Amino acid sequence: MRKIIISLVVLLMTTQIFAKVIKRAPVFVVSPTTGVFSGIRVGAGMANIYEDHAWETTLNYKNELCSHAKSHHGIAFEFMDSHHFDSIYLQANRFWNTNREKSFLILKGGIAYMPPFNFADIGDDPGWIMPVVTIGYGYSFKIKDKFYLRPSIDVGLQSNLINIGLAVTF
Repeated sequence: MRKIIISLVVLLMTTQIFAKVIKRAPVFVVSPTTGVFSGIRVGAGMANIYEDHAWETTLNYKNELCSHAKSHHGIAFEFMDSHHFDSIYLQANRFWNTNREKSFLILKGGIAYMPPFNFADIGDDPGWIMPVVTIGYGYSFKIKDKFYLRPSIDVGLQSNLINIGLAVTF
């Protein structure tokens, strides 16, 4: 699986190396998330339009709230506790057309802060930093000039293994 992902990334990046950029445009992303982890993602970056395809690259900050039961006495749950997952990652969307509509490939890479989940009193765990590496698919609907609605799904190493999102890009 790792060899397939590396081969795919190298293949897709070579199209960017040899093609000439025709147009550049700034990109801003806002994406609320709901479900097990509720939160928001905001990002800013650049769209590079080539002769027959486009790449959007954005630097993103994602904050997700996760509530869970916590115990101070063995396995008896006493109250709900909340923690935030914070992620900073680079996301590259590869479109197969120049108008950045229809299907696109998603590649993500960055880091996430995972807070401690103290289900029982086992000491002060400061949490840990983990990598964010995912691959996914999305579909882009043009709402209005330069405004897009983009449902997507990606799978990989992140705060949740499978991420389903709905982003507004402008």
